[in-house]
Amino acid sequence: MFSTINWKRVALVASTGLVAVIAGFFIFGRHVGDDVRHQVAVQTSHRAFGTSKLNLLVLGYQDDEATTDTVILAHLDVDRRTATLVSIPRDSWVPIPKHGNDKINAAYAYGGARMSARVVSTLLGGAPVDAIVALQPEGAAQIVDAMGGLNVNVAESMDYDDNNGELHVHLRKGEQYLNGAQVAGYLRFRHDASSDFGRMKRQQQVLKLMLAQISQPQNWAKLPHIMKFVRKDMHSSLSDQQLLALLEVYRDVPDDNIRTFTLPSKAGWVGDASVVFVDERWAKLIGKLLFMKAEPPQDQVLVANATGNSDFDRTIIGALRGGGWNVRTSIDQPTKSISVVVGNSAAAQALAQVFAAPLRPGSSSTLLLGADLAPQTE
Repeated sequence: MFSTINWKRVALVASTGLVAVIAGFFIFGRHVGDDVRHQVAVQTSHRAFGTSKLNLLVLGYQDDEATTDTVILAHLDVDRRTATLVSIPRDSWVPIPKHGNDKINAAYAYGGARMSARVVSTLLGGAPVDAIVALQPEGAAQIVDAMGGLNVNVAESMDYDDNNGELHVHLRKGEQYLNGAQVAGYLRFRHDASSDFGRMKRQQQVLKLMLAQISQPQNWAKLPHIMKFVRKDMHSSLSDQQLLALLEVYRDVPDDNIRTFTLPSKAGWVGDASVVFVDERWAKLIGKLLFMKAEPPQDQVLVANATGNSDFDRTIIGALRGGGWNVRTSIDQPTKSISVVVGNSAAAQALAQVFAAPLRPGSSSTLLLGADLAPQTE
């Protein structure tokens, strides 16, 4: 399904061609329209991956601890130029093959990135994992420094020192330009009321900002410099050519095309260990809606959230739109007990099958999510 390649092994072969390809992209992009450039970029990506939809597992790991602080499965739709990033809490209590139940961040210690990918795939109902990027905090810091820093809006002031963990975070509230070390600390910080859930939001925020910044034309000339510094702290199954194809597709991508959300889950305990219980039903539904790659019917669908949880809009709309479903609008409704799908279209029939919900005839296709499908988050 994938193979892990150390960037050092491809560096000598790819470095000369890398610079030439980047220069070609710049020259090409200056002389043709965006539509033509995008068509060529999509064709290049199709050749690089053999598919228009790619599931990329992003792991942030500590080499000395062999655990993953960041677990994100990203669904990349090349044709639509969308990226949907789904965070999985690091303390999620999951089965690990041959090791029983444990926190998902321990999967890396049991079998490296391959084991992490296997566990994530199972959690999401068999969703395929096509490629992996595993990055240490030092790698993230070096990427940010090579880009010249990152403009981050810090939600709350942070003041924390952990000498044993070599973590020192001193940031004021508000928008500011952070260097690599500051961004690494911002990503690792978890000592507030939100704990891991707050850290996942910051991970999503920073990853989205990094994607946006590295895709800017003025940063393309820095790419060889960036790759040179991160190779020793990053392992990936993506070749340099594949990475370049993705960067070209997502160059100058609109902010609205990058979506982020976290798997529905709730905090709990196993003995004296603090863990997170993922809503397994919704994990599998998100796997079907977002990560299974089959192109869904394109009939327009209205989503009505009647679960009683208005915060769930971002998750369900992100999963549907990221998976290519034609969801133009959504509404919140008073809580209803039973979920139903209304409509006669192919999309309505497909959604009724995915959600195992009653299908009722109607002129407009509507997915109404009731309290029976409310996510388990408390």
